[in-house]
Amino acid sequence: MRKKKQNPEKCNENCFECRNRFNCKKRPLIGYERLAFGSTADAFRLLMADNFENILVENLDLFNVAEIKKPKDGAMEIKFFDRIKALEHLGEIPEPENKTVAFYDVLSDCAKSLRSGNDES
Repeated sequence: MRKKKQNPEKCNENCFECRNRFNCKKRPLIGYERLAFGSTADAFRLLMADNFENILVENLDLFNVAEIKKPKDGAMEIKFFDRIKALEHLGEIPEPENKTVAFYDVLSDCAKSLRSGNDES
């Protein structure tokens, strides 16, 4: 029997490899990929909105948002998760034996050099 190909962005369903979506071994990888490479467009759309009544918050992708503050002065502050840290964590996740980890090694090395301020390119 051929396995059904799973869309990693929609890994909220039970898949063939795990019985419970919360026990899925792919979830940390998927989460870190979304943090590292995901869009922040909806957060900026929220930040720039004049009228919040027209925005359906449940339709916004705010996965990369760590914190939203709206002080009394009417301003809005949005803090995002650290993409470099997400890339570092991606580099620490072991790949299955049949796949190469060279891509994540390169990303991890780049993240480390950015952190230390070395530019070896």
